[in-house]
Amino acid sequence: MTHIDKEYAERLLEEAREALKLARSIISRRSLDEFMADPEARYALRYTLILLVESLADLSVAILEADFGEAPASYREAFLSLSTRGITGYTLAESMARLASLRNLLVHRYWNIDDARLYRETGENLSLVERLVEELERYVEADKDP
Repeated sequence: MTHIDKEYAERLLEEAREALKLARSIISRRSLDEFMADPEARYALRYTLILLVESLADLSVAILEADFGEAPASYREAFLSLSTRGITGYTLAESMARLASLRNLLVHRYWNIDDARLYRETGENLSLVERLVEELERYVEADKDP
């Protein structure tokens, strides 16, 4: 039984679902060449990835704190701790940890961003992010009262 605030969790999940939908739209409507030539799309994807990672990391931290008394020191650590706690698999947690690192580059070193890398890594990981959203949703809803 999870002790996380369900309303808070649902707000974060909804934020992640919206960001996931937007990221998928940005990637699917443009080739890499079109994306690189479109500054609005590049900046939109940057912010969308930040929002996506932060909403899922915040939910991960909240779960770890509420259910395990654990306070991860970073978003990377939060995702990896999900696997050690049996909430998700290691491969998924590791992929999310890599996206957290990419988010850190966006937030702290935005002038050195390789937008082509951002496009490729976001596109390659959207299905994994979607899977994490589903797994966290199942975790939060598992013991919901009928």
